[in-house]
Parts: sequence; structure tokens; C-alpha cells
Amino acid sequence: MHWLTSGGESAALEVVRDAFTARGGDWRDAPVPGGSAARSAAINRILGGKPPGVFLFSLGSQLDELAGEELVAPVPGDVAEWESALPPIIAKASRHDGRFVAAPMNIHGENWMFYNAAVLRNAGVEVPRTWPEFLAAAERLKAMGKIPIALGGQPWQERILFNAVLLGIGGRDFYTRIYGQLDREAMRSETMLEIFRTVAKLRDHVDEGSPGRRWNQATSMLMRGEAAFQFMGDWAKGDITAAGFQPGEEIGCAFAPAEELAYIMVVDAWAFTRSRDPAVDAGQRLFVEVAMDKQVQAELNRRKGSIPVRADIPVEGFDPCSRHAMEVIRDPATHLVSTGLFGLPGGVSGAIDDAISHFWNDRRLTPEEGQALFESTVLAFN
Repeated sequence: MHWLTSGGESAALEVVRDAFTARGGDWRDAPVPGGSAARSAAINRILGGKPPGVFLFSLGSQLDELAGEELVAPVPGDVAEWESALPPIIAKASRHDGRFVAAPMNIHGENWMFYNAAVLRNAGVEVPRTWPEFLAAAERLKAMGKIPIALGGQPWQERILFNAVLLGIGGRDFYTRIYGQLDREAMRSETMLEIFRTVAKLRDHVDEGSPGRRWNQATSMLMRGEAAFQFMGDWAKGDITAAGFQPGEEIGCAFAPAEELAYIMVVDAWAFTRSRDPAVDAGQRLFVEVAMDKQVQAELNRRKGSIPVRADIPVEGFDPCSRHAMEVIRDPATHLVSTGLFGLPGGVSGAIDDAISHFWNDRRLTPEEGQALFESTVLAFN
């Protein structure tokens, strides 16, 4: 069971399916479009007594809660080599009570800024390195009839844009204070107010068709040259590649404007349910072997736009954006985690999305009111 239904995602899943069936596995597909919907569907099947043998989830508090309720099984088979193959932050997040409860599939980065190189070139705009530079570029692009930002109108997409600004203006320590510590003083700071002021200005650079738009539809706007920039996770590269574009060339990539280099991680992972059927047990063990195979890891991530969870896979063969990411995460100081999927209880991360989305979509709210709303909403769920 999974949500890998877009063009790039399907191409990536094909790598796993082909390797699994080539080794004798019996693959029965159960796709559900959309990560949130797929995660909910998996939980419903488990609670309903018809658990999938293997299902895609994301590392984080929700998966940890499932493990705490013994609704997922420890990863079957010999996983001793994972201790040295996985980055420590990923290995830690994959465990519950000391045992691995998920096989991490990939590392996605959330804080990417993709851009249409031809649109920027024709406008005489350089790739912005700061948010003031971005706003100046957006004004110029808008005056030339281009949509500065292709944004999908869903709370999690709005949160990605907000967090890019938060990291860019506040820096790594500030990001950690806000999301790792839920630091009230940081939420009330002048830095946080400046973040809301900047986000408020960005609302003028998104088209009216944004509400309800899916992320891949926004990526298509970028590829068609209707829009100049998209702030999105690197899963967008899977669709960019599938459409025949070369990431890092026609569709350029850079980290969202920031003074400090950082990589906000999201980790998709395969989880397993308990079974009394020997055939399911055998299939799960085979699936683990395939999912962590070096060649499968390399090809899957090349197609999906992410980077491998295994640190022992060379950068050769990956696109320029992925090569840059693989080099950046060698420095543990750059490691940050997504607010939505790992590190915070589900209620708090949902409250964060709600507060950001409310501010983004209600233009009557001033930055001061947005800042106060963020603090009161988040702390009410803590």
C-alpha cells in the first residue's frame, strides 16, 4: 500500500516492484493518491482487521504511535548492517524501543527552490540568495506577466513555503527553537514578526488559482514557463525528470534563500504488519532485502528525485541537485527535520499547518495578528 501515483513516483516504485518480482515475490498493488490519504487508509485497514503486509508511511510521531500500540511489526530479517549504513538521525527515527520498525526508503529535502531557467533569463533575474532579493525578483517577474510563485493550495504546501522563510530569516538555531522546543520567546520575537511580514508580502505573488491545487500541478506550471519559482520538496524532481527535463538545467534548483545551509528532511519508510501467514512473512523478508539493496536504492532515488538513505552509495549518476544534497548532509549540522512528519506529536504539527494556512489565506490578518495566531494555536495543542 502506498501513495506513489504521480509520474515520477510511479517510475520510482517500478524499480522496487521489478526487483521484488524478479526475485520471486508476489506483488499486489494498493495505491492511494496523496500521502495523508494513504496513511489514513493504511491505519483503517490495520484497525479493520485487513492489514496490508507492507505499507508506505513516513518516519515520525504517527508511526511511533502505531509501533507503541503494536500495530506495526519490527522489521523482519537481518538489519545489523543498517547501524552503519544509515545516518544516525535516520536510524534513531526508525526505531521504537530499540528495534527497527520501518525500512527507510529515501531522504527528501523540503527546503528546495525550483525555478524555470529560461523565464529568469528572459527577465534578467538572477537566482535570489536572500528573501529581499526574492521579493525584488518577484516584482520584476510579475510586471512582465509571469506568476512569480507556483503554489499548490494545500496547508502542507503553504507550510513548506512558510518554513523556507522561517529558516531563511531565522537560521538553523531559530528553526530548532520554534519546532524542536516550541519556544514561546522565539515565537514572540522580532525575528518571528519579520518572518510573518515577509510571508505576507509573498501572498501578492501567487495566482488566484492556487487554492486546492496539487503540488504536481504547480510543478507543471513551472515546467510550462507560466510560473518562475516553486518552493517544494525534491519529489518534484521525479515529475520534472519524467517530463523530459533535466533537473539543474532547464529547471534549476537551489536551496530556498537562507544565510545558513540546512536540509529539512522528510523520510518515507516501509512499515510491516504482523501476520500468521508464512507466505506473507516470506514476502516481507524479501521486501526488506530488496528495499535496502544498494542498486535498488540508487535507481529508485534517481527516479524519485530524493537521495538514498544509505550513506554508502556514491553520488555518481545522480542529477546535480541530488549530488549537492548528498554532499550537504555529510555535515550533521545541516540536518533539520520536517515539522509535519517527524519530531512533533500529530496534534501539534496539525496545529502548525492550520495556523500557517489560516494566516496565508486570510489577507485581512496583519503580520502581528498572524504571529499571535501561530503562538496561541500551537501552544494550545502542546
